[in-house]
Amino acid sequence: MRSNNIWIKIASFLLVVIMLGAIGVGIWLGVETDGFRDWSYFNDQTEQSDGDEDNEETPSSGVTDGDGNEMASGTAYALPRAMVYAAPTAQSETASEGVTVTATVLPETALDKSVTWSVAFADAESEWAVEKDVSDYLTVTPDEDDSRIAVLTCEQAFGEQIILTAASVANPEVTATCTIDYAQTVTSVTVKIGNIDVVPGGNTDVTVDIGHNNTDRGGEVTVEYTLSEVYTLAESGVETNVGLTYESGDASGKWVAYSGVTAGSPGGSTYALTYSGLESAVGETIYFDTRIFDQFDFAYTVSSAFAEPENDLFADMDISEVKDLLAGRTGKILWSLNVSVSGKYNTYTAQSDIVLSEIDGWAEVEDIQLDKDEIIFQ
Repeated sequence: MRSNNIWIKIASFLLVVIMLGAIGVGIWLGVETDGFRDWSYFNDQTEQSDGDEDNEETPSSGVTDGDGNEMASGTAYALPRAMVYAAPTAQSETASEGVTVTATVLPETALDKSVTWSVAFADAESEWAVEKDVSDYLTVTPDEDDSRIAVLTCEQAFGEQIILTAASVANPEVTATCTIDYAQTVTSVTVKIGNIDVVPGGNTDVTVDIGHNNTDRGGEVTVEYTLSEVYTLAESGVETNVGLTYESGDASGKWVAYSGVTAGSPGGSTYALTYSGLESAVGETIYFDTRIFDQFDFAYTVSSAFAEPENDLFADMDISEVKDLLAGRTGKILWSLNVSVSGKYNTYTAQSDIVLSEIDGWAEVEDIQLDKDEIIFQ
């Protein structure tokens, strides 16, 4: 009986040694081999989104890892070394349910893989962070069934770096951290054509003066933008672009392509105006008077298989006919103006249709000379 008791004690002792060894190995790997700290291994194991990363139309999530990769809801990511928010979670297009991160604890034989999560300002005594509660800006919610999984939610912009920490329950001194920043972004854009305020998201009504070329309508295209005031990463460079587009033959009646029927042409006639420039209009000059016509090449095409195209659209018209033709264009779209202001972490886009609302200056028109290469009102 004594012999059996001795063997039982020995077996129990060996079991305890094995268990302590397994725990010790797990902690040792975490400290000595950076098994818990070296996230490069885990980044290689990150689940990839099914979306097309090269598709420029893919909605922005508003949050990226330290390498600039988008992070979206519905995918579990190995905890990166760094993250950057460009919008609160509630305003994100693809991460509105928060971002899920996972702490991987090695080795696989470790008996206790549970972790605890916490967030704190990198400098809680900084001018911006003092007397602020970090949980008002970023929250971390561990999974109820697996503490290694947690969901991050950005509540609002913050002006001090936040440190996310995952700590081993078995050995709280073994931790991994993720530095979280909030990026400065473009918040609004103002575009003017000289003294004409462009209306983003709507129509910009303009009056074209055909009487002279010294009107004060229009001018140089300028773009102004504002940047967010609360951030930890300052915007390093902003690119602006304003493009003018048109649709030749557009059935909606854009002025750059209109049609009409003339006598002697049973098949009808098409007046096509082809825009000749200003793909990037920032700094270019656009006046809403006769100089507007300098931006077009006029072509008159008879839609008959037996007729040759002509290039003298107004050659056979008198002043009254020209008046009628141009007056009938009011309410039509001259072109569409597209604005893009891109920073490192967001792009602000807007579109406005430049609409001919009125034609002015007829009283000053004494004579008209028009052909393909030259349009002069004098």
